[in-house]
This record gives sequence, structure tokens and C-alpha cells, in this order.
Amino acid sequence: MKNIEVENFIKNLIIVGILLFTYFQINDFLRNSPIATEKSVLGSVLVAVSILIVTACFGAFAFTYEKVEHRRIGARLLAHFATGVLMLLIGLSLEMTSVIVKLLMGDFLIFNLSLSLLYVGVILYDFWDLKRAEL
Repeated sequence: MKNIEVENFIKNLIIVGILLFTYFQINDFLRNSPIATEKSVLGSVLVAVSILIVTACFGAFAFTYEKVEHRRIGARLLAHFATGVLMLLIGLSLEMTSVIVKLLMGDFLIFNLSLSLLYVGVILYDFWDLKRAEL
């Protein structure tokens, strides 16, 4: 495995670790927030979160490892940092979406599964784009 693949794997592990840690904090904060019972306010927050996730997805999918100078560690680290920040924002937005939807309509397994699969797709795209760039 090449250095950039190892670095990308480590980046994704760190992000998933952060997301596992933050989910419980986001859940506690939103459930104990005064807005937890205000469905119209929760709907507005959900719109704001949706705008955040769309913006982060646009950045993540517009990025390509093909334009990174793989031989330079500085270029690789900048690429990992940029994609990592965007992937973290996507993950945090999905976590907030999950909690807000639970507050609005209760636990909906298929919806949460869909959010999880969406994030898995983001991770797979990140690795696929890296593989494509190495050709």
C-alpha cells in the first residue's frame, strides 16, 4: 500500500472516531435544548443543516486527488485536511439530521440506515477517487 493510501485510511479512521464521539454530544444537546419540543423551529434547524450538508457535499465531490502532487507530502496533507474537513462536516450534518428527525417523528430505522449508507458512500467515493488518481 502506498503512503497516500495509508494516510487516507488513517484520515477516515480519525473522522469516524470523531463522529462516534460527537454523536452522543449532539444527541444530548439537541434533546435537552429548549427547541426540542418546538417542531417548527426543529424544521428550520433541519433546513439549515441541509444547506450545510449540501455545501460540504459539493466541496467533497468537486475535489479530486488527480490534481494532487502525490510525491510532495505537503500537497498530500493539504488534500487530506481539505477532504477531511468536508467529510467531517458531512458526518456531523448527518448526525444532526438523524437526531432532529428522531425528535420530529420518532425513531425511523430505515431513515437512519439511509444516512449511514450515505456516509459510507462518501468514504467509498474518497477511496475510489484516490485509486482513480493513482492510475
